[in-house]
Amino acid sequence: MPTLKLSEQGKILVENARKKLGWTQKDDRWLIAASKILDPKFDRDALGNYGIYATGVSSATCLRFQKGDNIEESAFKALCEALEPSWNWKEVAQGRKDLSKAPHLSPFYGRTQELQQLENSLIPIGYQLVIIYGVEGIGKSALARQVVEKAADKYDYIIWYALDYPPPFKQFLTDLLLFLSEGHKQECDISLIMAYLRYNRCLIVLDSWQEIIDDKSEDYKGYSAFLERVGKESHKSCLLLLSREKPANIKISDEQCVQFLKLRSLSFEDTREFFNKTEGLSYKESELDYLSRNYSNPWIIKKIAGLIKEEFDGETAELLRIGTIYIDELKFFLDCQFTKILQLEAEKNTIYWIAIRRNSATWEQLATDTNTTLNDTLKVLRPLTERYALVDIRKENRPFQYTLDPVTLKYITNKFVENTCNDFKKVIDNLVIEGSELFITHSLITDNPDNEELTQEQIKRIVKPIHQQLLAKLGSQQRVEQELKKILSLLEDRGFSQGYARQNILTLLSQDNHI
Repeated sequence: MPTLKLSEQGKILVENARKKLGWTQKDDRWLIAASKILDPKFDRDALGNYGIYATGVSSATCLRFQKGDNIEESAFKALCEALEPSWNWKEVAQGRKDLSKAPHLSPFYGRTQELQQLENSLIPIGYQLVIIYGVEGIGKSALARQVVEKAADKYDYIIWYALDYPPPFKQFLTDLLLFLSEGHKQECDISLIMAYLRYNRCLIVLDSWQEIIDDKSEDYKGYSAFLERVGKESHKSCLLLLSREKPANIKISDEQCVQFLKLRSLSFEDTREFFNKTEGLSYKESELDYLSRNYSNPWIIKKIAGLIKEEFDGETAELLRIGTIYIDELKFFLDCQFTKILQLEAEKNTIYWIAIRRNSATWEQLATDTNTTLNDTLKVLRPLTERYALVDIRKENRPFQYTLDPVTLKYITNKFVENTCNDFKKVIDNLVIEGSELFITHSLITDNPDNEELTQEQIKRIVKPIHQQLLAKLGSQQRVEQELKKILSLLEDRGFSQGYARQNILTLLSQDNHI
């Protein structure tokens, strides 16, 4: 039988309410009121015996309730309601809700459809495993916090567990079991946790699941095993999992018990709602439309709104005059997001090509650019669009085009320029070519016979910045020309006939005539 006990704050609230009513600690009026709540047919007069109450209610139970001992859940709720009908018993109970690791419940804008979808999944309890995934800053935790608040009275236990610095799985199990058992120490294993999930209605939130996705140690394999059992076995609880990446290789047999929700960019209506409810912002619909199309990540939108208020006196138009918005905090944000991807060779090369083609790359073009088959290219693109949710597909065009949002496009372009320059500098300093340098594997300008605008954009965003960085390192245009020609000679001496090196160097040399 589930039990409850008062929290320390709950003890104080109960005592104050009792004294306000003028009741003693085992007042007969209190016990009769609780009995009538438990059993609407309860009639003391008909029983004709002082001291007889409904099953589960007694003077001893009432004293243990006030002391903070565990009593049966039904009696706990009845004693609370008899004392103060307006109370929510969860406000005075201990051990039922632990949201200490959850984000603060802050004003929430938009996401009406996603919020309704999650409410339908958790209220009533329909799915055993719900997975919300999407890029950093897209609003996973904020959305989950809202739905947890709405679902609070439907669950016996709610706990929010942050995995930013994930403990060994055994420690995680121990912590979870202590919460579910209300402090009783037991030998912990997954089966015991599953028993609690079958017996009680539990809502467990695991935030930042991406931190353990690629951990191959035995210590962390238990997390995946736990996830699989929650999704497979019958119970009346729900595990809500939040992750930047869609969990891969999780074996779930009954997909009817599992729901995946990929959070996408904010809609124009969501962005407008945020701006309308943020004081001190002035905008035109066209300006907001531009921001919505180009900066639809909630975290970025909030930063931009703050920048408009602090630096431009709330005038959105003034900020937009500077063009693409790219502040230091965004670079740190994007560094965190792309650190992993830029360590994966195939994914990194593909994202670089999308940036080089300035968001016009098709599947076939990327296959040609990366010198891989269409099937292999698709294998790389799928996780970038689905698992990592970093690349979008522009489906209104035929053939489909793979794109990056403007902030990400600028970030990836800058990374490509920076790393290409580093490769040039390394060869200049060491006179050694490995063959994997970016100026060999990637073209600075693609073949665009029918798109002069794209060519000019590539020159402006890629070729000129690389040339300027080389000029800054070498000190003069003459020296740049000398060193680039040395690299051409090295390539010929080493027999490097493949790749884009010769084409790229000739493109850079031609910049001397435009300075």
